[in-house]
Amino acid sequence: MLKMSRSSVISGLEWTAARIPYPDAAIKGDTYPMTWGDDDEIYTSAGDPLWGETHDGLDVERFSGGPTDYKITKINSMNDYRGWGGNGPKPSGMICVGGILYLAFQNLRGNQKAPYSLFSQHGSDAHIVHAVCNNSGHGVSSWVPALANIAAPMFPGNKFGGPSFINFGRNNANARDDYVYAVSSDQWDNGSNLRLGRVPNDSIVRGEAWEWVCAFAPSGEPAWSHDLDASIPILSMHRWLGLPEMVYLASLRRYLLLTWRLHKDFSGDDGTDLIVLDAPEPWGPFSLVHVEEYWEGRAYNPYCPRVPLKWMDHNGTSGWMQFSGSWSTAGQKAGYYRSNVRPFRLKLT
Repeated sequence: MLKMSRSSVISGLEWTAARIPYPDAAIKGDTYPMTWGDDDEIYTSAGDPLWGETHDGLDVERFSGGPTDYKITKINSMNDYRGWGGNGPKPSGMICVGGILYLAFQNLRGNQKAPYSLFSQHGSDAHIVHAVCNNSGHGVSSWVPALANIAAPMFPGNKFGGPSFINFGRNNANARDDYVYAVSSDQWDNGSNLRLGRVPNDSIVRGEAWEWVCAFAPSGEPAWSHDLDASIPILSMHRWLGLPEMVYLASLRRYLLLTWRLHKDFSGDDGTDLIVLDAPEPWGPFSLVHVEEYWEGRAYNPYCPRVPLKWMDHNGTSGWMQFSGSWSTAGQKAGYYRSNVRPFRLKLT
């Protein structure tokens, strides 16, 4: 069992109703990094979306409406992003800044060796692109740079192999400063180390502009380096870190970090654990809010928990969690492999 000090602000998480699968079981996919757009819509990217034109790789989708009646619309099929699982590009982060959508994806070089397991999915070699939209809001017409023009990953290897942008609100309102921040684990499932990077918000797609936490002063303040190899983890939990999610709860002035652990490496049949942490700063220190063993049951095998900030209440304590369901053959036959939502409440100390 995970051993950490308990949060002094958020004492726990409790579910307030049952899981609600997306009503159309034919609209499939997973991962779903989310952002709240300037037009008040939720934008996301699904990995291996088995519906419409796209069957593997990734796409871009819009979630319109509230958590109990949202509609998923595919707004860009991205048919040049091809390959199943770790063999092709998969989404890791999405953010809207200044009305522009940015997508972080991993696996640019295809399948690689995972650092901790022969069976886990690697989740490495990440890159970031930004959207070019048509005249109807965020009807995405293309992404820059085009995939064919990307010669090498922005973040090679696994240290920052799956950047997940820290979302601060609608169009990144409530941002702490003029930087965009992102966290990454070092393996898609069951990784060990979390790193924090940042970039000026006008330079998100410039790899040389990114910097990472490389040391901590006695005061707890971080030092930053433009050398990824000089970076250090802001959190280490051996084999407990799946692709992460971090959001800022402005009303609580806390950062909420969500991650997950598979009971068996890259297995969709053996269940997962949900881990929720919080911190006063994006670099920590982190404390434990909630651990749930066999979250949603062994067969459902949920993963990639998300907290859409649009669906949080104004006091920051109640909202909806979105997550993916089992990709296994049995899970797909049972209709698990699709978007799910479930309401929760954060208990304050």
